[in-house]
Amino acid sequence: MRFDPYEILELSRDAGEDDVKRAYRQQAMKYHPDRNPGDHAAEDKFKEVGRAYDILSDPEKRSRFDRYGTVDDNRGNHGGSPFSGFDMEDALRSFMENFGFGGFQQDSPVRGDDLSVSIELTLPEAVLGGERLLRTERMEACETCGGSGADPEEGMQTCLQCQGSGRVVNDRRTLLGTFRSVSQCQICHGSGKVPRKPCGKCRGRGVYRKARSITVQLPAGLSEGHCLTLRGQGHHPGESGSPGNLRVLIRSVDYGRFKREGDNLVFNLPVSYPEAVLGAVLSVPDPCGEEPSQVKVPEGAVSGDRIPIKGRGIGRLDRRGRGDLVVQVEIHVPRKHGRRERKLLEEMASMEAFIPAKR
Repeated sequence: MRFDPYEILELSRDAGEDDVKRAYRQQAMKYHPDRNPGDHAAEDKFKEVGRAYDILSDPEKRSRFDRYGTVDDNRGNHGGSPFSGFDMEDALRSFMENFGFGGFQQDSPVRGDDLSVSIELTLPEAVLGGERLLRTERMEACETCGGSGADPEEGMQTCLQCQGSGRVVNDRRTLLGTFRSVSQCQICHGSGKVPRKPCGKCRGRGVYRKARSITVQLPAGLSEGHCLTLRGQGHHPGESGSPGNLRVLIRSVDYGRFKREGDNLVFNLPVSYPEAVLGAVLSVPDPCGEEPSQVKVPEGAVSGDRIPIKGRGIGRLDRRGRGDLVVQVEIHVPRKHGRRERKLLEEMASMEAFIPAKR
């Protein structure tokens, strides 16, 4: 069944920003795991609500869904989930960030920021997949202080903000009542300790920017708009916590002389008038640069005729096999001709075989 964020949040297509937020609040409160302990169906519903809000609250994602019915593939016909990579952790984080109901969520370790890069795929990468080496810069834990931000010789001291507890208690009044939230201390980031003297290398931040090369496995069948998530390959928050994710967005694909239709590739093959009338065996280039394919153009072919070559198209995402290479006949009509060609054409024009039956 196709995932529809409008149905999940019970909204019309013209719902405004406030409508989206209000609907999300109602559904998220209803299905939150802490209000439905042990109810796996409610957990799944809570994740769906979070996914739906993630799409409809983002103008770019919402526009892409409205146009294509998916946020990943602008053709929407590859069979994979267009919302892969969004889990319970993401749903809970979205709920906390938007409404601040910290009393519902258990403490969680600090997570680093996500890192995003966009790339253009070559045609062979889209067809067969492969490896791509990405060079990025990300924040990594300081090797001198181990991510603590403290000078190794001076060490740490108790945080005055939270008195060493690592937590700050806040009461928040909302339309639904007063909620007490327990959040991590923003000074010590939950550790309860702060540096006596900042580390000289990272200047007390615990992290520093470093160039890094990362190998990404590209599955066959990717297209414009797909986003791959590499867990733990994003920015590091420091001593306590885990790295964020690296999100690789497929910005575009260079299809060259080919055109994509789902898992199929279409190639317009120029055919001369004699070849169309008499038939011919012609060569068609391979999308991955391998040996050209031979295609038989039947007698009496006309522009627009399609000849499929099985299994030479795009690799199917999350499935086995490949689509087809579809050869589309395109009759070549010369713009210039000499006297001899004109004479032959005039003779042909008077022949019965070349006179249309219905004109």
